[in-house]
Amino acid sequence: MKPFNTLIRTIAASTALVSLPSLAQAQAAAAGGGMVQMLIMFGGIGLVMYMFMIRPQQRRAREQREMIESSQSGDYLLLNSGFKVKLKHKDDRFFRVELAEGVTAEVDPSAVTMNTTAMETRANEAAEKAAAKKAGKNRNN
Repeated sequence: MKPFNTLIRTIAASTALVSLPSLAQAQAAAAGGGMVQMLIMFGGIGLVMYMFMIRPQQRRAREQREMIESSQSGDYLLLNSGFKVKLKHKDDRFFRVELAEGVTAEVDPSAVTMNTTAMETRANEAAEKAAAKKAGKNRNN
């Protein structure tokens, strides 16, 4: 009922503005100088929304898509449900995963949260790189 009341009030307010042209002209004359400021403000709000909401969401979606495409048989995946499974076969529409020894299931690729094998590989590479960097600093001292 509340949205209906809001709709009625909006229609009544817009009707009042249309029926009183002198009031609308007075408001337009007063807001003439503020129109540019208002457009700049709305443009700024749109830019902030793009930078802090839309762009990060697109980046996360791209990373998720790349992670799903780069998954290979034998990788361990983390599903939205919290199960850590082993990827057995990658299909166009589904992943066949092994939940336990001899227990396989088909899951939608969008249910995959993380490729833990790839994450562990990246972490090991970073640790090796840091160790090599540290060893290089110690050797120079």
